[in-house]
Amino acid sequence: MFINLHQFASAILSFLLSPFNWIVFLLLAGFFIKRKAFRKTCRIIAFIIFIVFSNPFLLNEYAKHWQPAPRNVSDVAAYSCGIVPGGFGSTDPQENGYFNMSADRFIQAAKLFKAGKINRILINGGNGKKHKANFREGVWAKKEFIAMGIPDSVIYVEDRSNNTLDNAMHAKHILDSLALQPPYLLITSAYHIPRASVVFKNAGVATEPFPCNYMNGRSINNIGSFIPHLSVLYDWELYLKEGAGYLYYKLGKK
Repeated sequence: MFINLHQFASAILSFLLSPFNWIVFLLLAGFFIKRKAFRKTCRIIAFIIFIVFSNPFLLNEYAKHWQPAPRNVSDVAAYSCGIVPGGFGSTDPQENGYFNMSADRFIQAAKLFKAGKINRILINGGNGKKHKANFREGVWAKKEFIAMGIPDSVIYVEDRSNNTLDNAMHAKHILDSLALQPPYLLITSAYHIPRASVVFKNAGVATEPFPCNYMNGRSINNIGSFIPHLSVLYDWELYLKEGAGYLYYKLGKK
């Protein structure tokens, strides 16, 4: 069975950059290793990691610095094209598409077009799941945009991408062929903007960010923000992976 090396590397990276996995590993080490002092050290470190990486306040503050500030649609200048990376559409076992938690990418793109801020929409998404090869997110998303009253003639689809690097490379080919005036508006999740911006820049696609789909970083901190939440551990995995990817491409890797 063929394995996509990029997807395999991404899966390994997610595993290694998961605070939850760090805790599990340390607890297992503390259980099986015979040296009492080492077992105690493993448990203490696991506890510290849990306290730090399950703290909503710390994640919220990190997200505020990692992500660009929100932009109002009314304050955005006019762009020849808005690029919408895939990831906001998923598929069920019958391969019927549906909107997932990143649907704000679609919503903001539609709002920007309706407000006259983008003249065209480039849907930049294929399908990274080889076992669901019949579902093409770009094709599905175009139908959804048309259902929202956006003309077919202004929607362009790139449905071969499986990741952000693919997004950038295929987008450049399409935008160059259309001879559209850069820069283009990159409409994607706030946590994704730093890495995506670097990847598109490396591919020769000039973009300006329109962050949306804020998962963290916009809530008001209160006493409850200091109470540990298990879900925060999983959110950190996303931000750590994005940070690692940002550094990788910032150093010139393509």
